Amino acid sequence: MSKLDEGRARLLAAARRAATETAASRVSLRDIAKAADLSPAACYRYFPSRERLADALAVEVCGEIVAAIRQVVAREPDTREHLAVAAHAYLQYAANNRGAFDLAFERGEGDWVGRERSEAGLSLAHVFGEIAGRPGMGASLWGGVHGLVDLLLKGMIDVGQRDHGMSVVPSRGEMLLRGLVESLKS
Repeated sequence: MSKLDEGRARLLAAARRAATETAASRVSLRDIAKAADLSPAACYRYFPSRERLADALAVEVCGEIVAAIRQVVAREPDTREHLAVAAHAYLQYAANNRGAFDLAFERGEGDWVGRERSEAGLSLAHVFGEIAGRPGMGASLWGGVHGLVDLLLKGMIDVGQRDHGMSVVPSRGEMLLRGLVESLKS
């Protein structure tokens, strides 16, 4: 691995840690540099801005989610359950990697995210479309799952996390995701 690649990997790992300790929207490049034990100026050797670092993190996160989804779908023998287990894997990943998930899917500079982040998101749309056997519906399926997961994680839909903590979200949120998946199948 080159020095450049090592530095980028170090900053991406630090971004994950910083976003876990602080709300992702409030994580600055200075916070990430501190978590990486670098000066803020050193970060610019690897990424031209916090936004480009978030784009690179989104590419990693989307790849990890696709891998997690493919893994659970491969283990599920009932093809009718594939979309539901994929949606649950998405929720499980988001709940277990909340800081990185939030940072990866935050709004970009201005109104647009970088091309790499957008293409990484398309990989999620493709996998949902492929699993459902409806490639043209992939973005709608992913959008529905992502929206519900985001609302659950932010507590906008309360499934008991206010009283019992975030650990209840994956199991209790699964019921809502199953309802969404069933409604999207028709």
